Amino acid sequence: MLIWKGGQQAVTGTYWDITTGDRLSIKDQDMLPGDSSTKYIKAPIVVVLLLGPVFGLIFAIFMPFIGIAMALFFGGKKIVSAGKTAVQRMANSAVKNIFFAWKPLQAYLAGRQKGNKKEKGMGRTKRTK
Repeated sequence: MLIWKGGQQAVTGTYWDITTGDRLSIKDQDMLPGDSSTKYIKAPIVVVLLLGPVFGLIFAIFMPFIGIAMALFFGGKKIVSAGKTAVQRMANSAVKNIFFAWKPLQAYLAGRQKGNKKEKGMGRTKRTK
């Protein structure tokens, strides 16, 4: 068994806590400290010391790819945001141009009366009786 949980009966060996990196040596059969959410890996010290540089090498090899991926992600996010803003501005401009003459408070059901001047604001005409 490679992964052990806290509270399990453990045999003699060296156990490494996955979350904290603490090393625990057990001489005789004993219970592993912690609850069932605490996980341990049973591995000799030599194996852990040899795996450290290997994991460091893997990290060093993939670090440029991680940087490129992050740059592409955040750059793409900025481009999409800028494109979204541009499309919204164009849509607002198009709507303003399409409905430029719409005046919902005016209704010429009886036709316009000639000779009257319009008042400023709201497009209403001044009528005299």
